[in-house]
Amino acid sequence: MKENFPDLNRYVSIMDRLMKMYYDHGLADFEIGWGQQFYVEYIYDHPGTSAQEMVKYIRVDKATLTKVVKKLVQIGYIKVVEDEKDRRIKRLYLTDLAVPAAKRIKEIHNSFYETLCKDIPPEDVRLAEKTIENMVENINRKIWHRMEES
Repeated sequence: MKENFPDLNRYVSIMDRLMKMYYDHGLADFEIGWGQQFYVEYIYDHPGTSAQEMVKYIRVDKATLTKVVKKLVQIGYIKVVEDEKDRRIKRLYLTDLAVPAAKRIKEIHNSFYETLCKDIPPEDVRLAEKTIENMVENINRKIWHRMEES
């Protein structure tokens, strides 16, 4: 089993690079790319979300989230609003300028998924998704556990 890891590692790396290229090309008309599209989509689907909610869902550290939010504010894609009940919480909303980008992200998702899964039986796709999800959870537990220790 261990001798197959280099192949798995290589394929994951190739998939990551190809996805970045696919999304960056598809988002070329907007001021965002692969790195920001997750955040734009999440806020589009969850208007008024907080940074804490996004950290948990996207599984990114707070510093990275802060950097991305700052960039999206600078380009006019999101606005930050203080929570009415708890001023420590900042709510994130897309601006009208960002909505076309969010819609384009959804189109790219569908197109990418169709291309990725072409000629693969749906049950194999579901099994692959579940397997990758389990692998991510395994790594996630290990990484976050180490970060909490330090």
